[in-house]
Amino acid sequence: MKKTGVLFLALLILAAPVFAQSNESEAAKIDKAYQCLESGFEEKTNANIALEEAVFGILALGSNQKLESVLSDRKTENCWPKPSCNLKNTAQGLLAYDFLGKDTASIEEYLLKRNGTSTDLDWFLLIDITNHVPSACTITYDGSKKNINIKEDMTLEGNPGSCLSITQSGFWLQISKTCLGKEYVISCDKDFITTLLYQKPNSGTIFVSSTTHSAPSSGTTSEKVNSLCFKSGNNCDYEGSLWSAMALKKLGHDTNAFVPYLAATAEDNAKYFPSSFLFILTGSDLYFDSLVDSQVSSQFWQAVGTPYNKFYDTALGILALQGKSAAESQNAKDYLLQVQTPQGCWNNNNLRDTAFILYSAWPEAVPFSGTSSNFSGTNSKPSCTLNSGYCGSSFACLENDGLVLSQYSCPAFGDVCCSVSVGEQPCSEKGGIICTSSQSCSGTTVLSSDSGVCCIGVCQALTASQNACELNGGSCYSSCNSLEDQTSDSCDSPSQVCCVPKSDSKSDSGSSIWLWIVLLVILIALVVLGIVFRHKLSLFFFKFRNRGKGGPAASGPKFTPPTSPRYYPRPSVRAPSQHGRAPRTQSRVDKEMEETLKKLREISS
Repeated sequence: MKKTGVLFLALLILAAPVFAQSNESEAAKIDKAYQCLESGFEEKTNANIALEEAVFGILALGSNQKLESVLSDRKTENCWPKPSCNLKNTAQGLLAYDFLGKDTASIEEYLLKRNGTSTDLDWFLLIDITNHVPSACTITYDGSKKNINIKEDMTLEGNPGSCLSITQSGFWLQISKTCLGKEYVISCDKDFITTLLYQKPNSGTIFVSSTTHSAPSSGTTSEKVNSLCFKSGNNCDYEGSLWSAMALKKLGHDTNAFVPYLAATAEDNAKYFPSSFLFILTGSDLYFDSLVDSQVSSQFWQAVGTPYNKFYDTALGILALQGKSAAESQNAKDYLLQVQTPQGCWNNNNLRDTAFILYSAWPEAVPFSGTSSNFSGTNSKPSCTLNSGYCGSSFACLENDGLVLSQYSCPAFGDVCCSVSVGEQPCSEKGGIICTSSQSCSGTTVLSSDSGVCCIGVCQALTASQNACELNGGSCYSSCNSLEDQTSDSCDSPSQVCCVPKSDSKSDSGSSIWLWIVLLVILIALVVLGIVFRHKLSLFFFKFRNRGKGGPAASGPKFTPPTSPRYYPRPSVRAPSQHGRAPRTQSRVDKEMEETLKKLREISS
């Protein structure tokens, strides 16, 4: 029984890694990820570290001499990478330098000089009479007044001049592309409201400017189109504009003028996951709803046709929701912790994606050990909340008549410091209801101060609407890109195929667990066989241990090298017994055999 207990103790010791892996805490997994990231950079030479790896490595680990050296070596005077800079890399480098508290003035100036007017949109002027009654209005631009009338049905008539024309519907004034930079001063003889509308040509979607002006009768309002993008050469660079606007907003610049171009052309650039950037830039519920809708299987994000992968896109989605109590963000974090590689990284130990995930999902987690113990974590700006400010979205700040205090910083990536409180309202005050975990929202999802999903619409019971592809962690597209494999799982549309990332780390982790399970089963079988056949095994081990004692010499060459002659002692001869045979003395080997067999009988009894 004693030996059986020892065997089971050994079994438990060998099985411990399996149970430890399944019960590993979230903090331990995060520490493991930081260790994996640090080790990965330590193993690489400076020349083999990509620029984006260095940028996101700094954002995740803080001050790091090797990564800072890479960033410095790839930089020209004010942009990245040398010799020919681009907007995206320069914006990312700006974030890294700001995070380290370095001087960023020349980098900001480089980006701001590359803005230009976007002529890709159609713009409209809307004049609305508050009480919906007829009114006479004037529009002044280029030093002259133009008279128009607003009829009872709110349609327009009159001559608005060369820069404005009444649309076919009759409700708006279209602004000529040659007059986009002009200021229009409006006055009416009844209380009125004015704002700007914009759309991509031939698109059915109309966007309303975030700024609306109102005035009493005979008062005035002023409207001016301010639609900018960041240009590479003479053309707007959409992805470069996303990163540049986001980085400059993080540093306190007003980026509202870039939102119309980014919003109106988002549909054509869906592969860059624009809703994540636009939610950071505006804090609008419209883009929050888009973020929620685009999450795959309530686990991760992967934009249609993304040039990256689901880990990179998921990091973007979490970054947009940083500091917000959104269930989608927690779902994504839970998923990521399930698909770490055995080393603790993500996406086959991809350093860029691992660093981006840590920066977005766990930015305040101090590394467990290693070279990054001097983790910086914030830039040099004073804290907003410690200086009587309130952190929130710039959209909410302006809606509450607050001022953006750009000299202070907030911990969440998309937040700005505001002079007034910009806390989220309860769901009920937003006109919504809270859906339970077993329900989905049939309308629009908005952020609120309540826990759970705030639905502007109807909460409906969840149905098994996911297809086989999504249920198995895949995504349905018209075709898979070079970073994905096509599987046989079905999609809703017969024209779509199921795509999964190549060599998913989840399969690596799963394979590791199954290997431990197989080894554990084999070990249990061996232990059972050992207990059943313990007597035979004991005899076998005894013979094996005593092999060669008193027997022939170890095997070797069959010839003796020509050396000096050998002499062997003559064996002693005993006198024969009365039976004509020499008496047999018990050898040491026989005694050991007898003692062993005796012990085996005692154990089995």
